[in-house]
Amino acid sequence: MDCLTSSTCNLAISEIVQKKSYEIDDDEADIVLKTSDGLLKAHKSVVRSCPYFAAIIDGSWIESQSSVITLDIFSFKSVKFVVEHMYKPKQSIDTNHDIGELITLVDMLGLQSLQELISSTMVVTVCHNFHKPCKDCIEGVMSTLQLDSTYYLAEVRTKCLNWITKHFVESWNSRPFSCLPEPLQQSCLKSLENSMNIENIIDLTLKTQQLQQILPSVKWAEPVKMLVKSLTTSCMTFMQQHFRDTLHSAKFKSLCQIDTWSLGSVEAIIFQAACNLPVDQACLSYLALEKITDELLKLGEDQQPLDPIYVDFIQRLFKAVENRLIQRVGMATKCSAWDAIPKTKQISIMQMGFFDPLDSYPKNSSDRPNPRHSLRRNHSLNAATASGDVSSKSRAPNAGLNTGALQRTTLRATIHGGRNPISPTAAARTTGTPRSSGISNVQSSNRGVPETLRPNSVRTTNASASRSNTSRLNSNLVGTSCQRSVNPTVSRTPKTR
Repeated sequence: MDCLTSSTCNLAISEIVQKKSYEIDDDEADIVLKTSDGLLKAHKSVVRSCPYFAAIIDGSWIESQSSVITLDIFSFKSVKFVVEHMYKPKQSIDTNHDIGELITLVDMLGLQSLQELISSTMVVTVCHNFHKPCKDCIEGVMSTLQLDSTYYLAEVRTKCLNWITKHFVESWNSRPFSCLPEPLQQSCLKSLENSMNIENIIDLTLKTQQLQQILPSVKWAEPVKMLVKSLTTSCMTFMQQHFRDTLHSAKFKSLCQIDTWSLGSVEAIIFQAACNLPVDQACLSYLALEKITDELLKLGEDQQPLDPIYVDFIQRLFKAVENRLIQRVGMATKCSAWDAIPKTKQISIMQMGFFDPLDSYPKNSSDRPNPRHSLRRNHSLNAATASGDVSSKSRAPNAGLNTGALQRTTLRATIHGGRNPISPTAAARTTGTPRSSGISNVQSSNRGVPETLRPNSVRTTNASASRSNTSRLNSNLVGTSCQRSVNPTVSRTPKTR
């Protein structure tokens, strides 16, 4: 075992000595790297330390039998820098190198040490150490984020997302951000949503509104506007779900201090959340605002100066939460937080919400109104009306009138719709003997009604009579046409009146 260890160490030392003595493009080079713009000579014993080159040299590929390895998609400058790193590790990367091409080549070759060097160089030179946003570093962070997502540089990716989250107003309002792929934009939105807490939710909502106002009305900003809309919804949802905790936060308490936020901008956000609170948060926020109001009263009794604008803001906010409870009082009485509200306040809220709980009904069943009594009374009245036996105490005002003629007149008026008033001849015919034309009274009353709307009995009864009437009408029409065609010399031009 000791002999094996010593031999391995001696082999490693000999390889290090060989690497130090070897140089690129010397006479002892035994392999050629073909790039897009040149040839580079190297030594197999040196480049074999790279997993990619080792697989080609020692494998059973076609390239293994050749002394040329093709890397024609990369430039000579990038390949030379990587090979020099194999001979002698680099400590820094010059700014004139293409970082994107370098990291692509290093990822293909599997050089982990050089990949870490490139990542640190990107943070310093491209991202400017993630300082305050400027035009160059915003573009650099966006390009770095794309490279990190492609080549799985987890550490740099996390730093980029944190910086974009911290300065999302400046970074989102830029064209490089709008050019990011949609998954990366959603990752930035998710990072912002994960950073929400009760201390920064109001600030975050204010910045979201600011970003919404400064975004230009151009085509490249349309996907960013959709993200801002989603972010606004997420901020409002978070505030509604944690409204009670937001009221107890240090940020909310600092509103009463001088030279803090402008209440005009914060007021719209908080009131919008208060008017759409869930019932459990409405109950808890009602108690929290009641406590804050009591504290303000105590401070006023101690003759401490209070901002009247802030006091008015708290009072109106308390009223808004109370109105929300009144609107949803039915659901509020079912949640567990309702029991924490004092009984007198509960009764007041239920009375203002016109809510009558089931507990207010009498416990004795004899004292409760029985709906069956009213149902039986209505049923008896309907039966008496149908049989014609209606007492003087019934509701029908025309119980003793003869409504037969009135019903017929009403039916006829309904059918004709007032368009064909009854002529004197028709009135005399209705009062006298009916015509013997084979048409029943029901059929005469159904004149003008489409046949599809008539009852089946009307359509089937006296079918022969209707057919005879139709044939008589057709014969009259034929006779008329024959009379008109007796004298063909007479012109058929219509007479002018």
